[in-house]
Amino acid sequence: MSTGARSVSGVVRDAAGRPVAQARVYFLKGPVALPDTALLTGRDGRFTMSAPQPGTYDVGCTSDAHGSASARVTVGNADVTLDLQLPR
Repeated sequence: MSTGARSVSGVVRDAAGRPVAQARVYFLKGPVALPDTALLTGRDGRFTMSAPQPGTYDVGCTSDAHGSASARVTVGNADVTLDLQLPR
């Protein structure tokens, strides 16, 4: 039973800590089947995506210039903030 979508939002940064524009952010895995879609970060490196229900999600991020990173977050009854740092 769904309790309503919550958001996972944050900033993608390069190895020096600068925001990365146009990085692809997507769910790798979640507690329910998820569509195979990605979104692009804004000029400020920010992103927001909806988690369809509470649970544990693996979030991936890729940038051609800066590599890939992933993180695991737990979504409960509140929105989650996640900062991802790319390796190069």
